[in-house]
Amino acid sequence: MIKNLIFDFGGVVVPLNPEEAYRRFESLGVTDARERLGKYGQTGIFLQCENGSIDAETFRQQLGKLVQELSGSAETPEFTFEQCEWAWRGYVTEVRKERLQNLLKLKESYNVLLLSNTNPYMTHWADSTDFSGDGHPIGYYFHRTFYSYKMKDYKPSATIFQRVLTESGCRAEETIFLDDGPANVEAANQLGIHGLLVPKNVDWMPALQEKLNVSSFS
Repeated sequence: MIKNLIFDFGGVVVPLNPEEAYRRFESLGVTDARERLGKYGQTGIFLQCENGSIDAETFRQQLGKLVQELSGSAETPEFTFEQCEWAWRGYVTEVRKERLQNLLKLKESYNVLLLSNTNPYMTHWADSTDFSGDGHPIGYYFHRTFYSYKMKDYKPSATIFQRVLTESGCRAEETIFLDDGPANVEAANQLGIHGLLVPKNVDWMPALQEKLNVSSFS
């Protein structure tokens, strides 16, 4: 019997717009942003910011050094927290109300959790009342949230899934994990979690209802 639902954030809870993120970082001087933030995942300081190897302040400083290196300038530009947040926020340019409402419906019957590879800039916004557009932070829609940079771990590692199960008191066989990344879903499957691969930015509710064998949550 399924009791727990674990959701990925970008591409599942909210649509992803990587092209806008590339554009914003390029405007700050990261001329090869597409390669550093590309479809095969973040690299360098961008990955380190999301796996907790460096904090927000260090990322901000390192971003300035990276842009100096790329430009060949003698000066190191200094970026504010707000500029870095603006660039990262390019990934999420909209929040769809129907997905949030579906999460609230599911929350009435299931233990609903969030597991995201993310960073302190994105969560500064997501954890604020600006997230939903009507005064609710992301945590309003989940019983608990798990962020990679706080856990100092990163999907698809087995350890991050194990920690979520342990810390939330969930059993793998009673849990469905929804993600748009095949490697992440496979890692969950290997631990006995029921992985559900959902196409990026596509409504996952019909596929989830089918897997739960229910017709509606109204």
